[in-house]
Amino acid sequence: MMSIFHARLEGRDPERDCFRSYRLEAGPDLFGAWLVDATYGRIGTRGRTIRLVASDEDGARKIIRHTLQRRATAPKRIGVAYRLCELADPAGWLAEAGR
Repeated sequence: MMSIFHARLEGRDPERDCFRSYRLEAGPDLFGAWLVDATYGRIGTRGRTIRLVASDEDGARKIIRHTLQRRATAPKRIGVAYRLCELADPAGWLAEAGR
């Protein structure tokens, strides 16, 4: 997969021993299908990866937006907020989500 979008988020709360990592990557494969990989788990571990397939770029953008919206609700669900640690978004996918 050629990565077009990449984001890494982390949630840390040492008092609760909560150290979470979430990584998103999106890009087309050799056959033109769009892949979105979500890797999550405790910081410092390999974590678990889920691969989602979208038929086109718009579908991949929709998956990314939905996933990031879900991460925004983390304080309610797991008690710690995620913060953006790394972002590679040359196509401006996040800027378009704000419109």
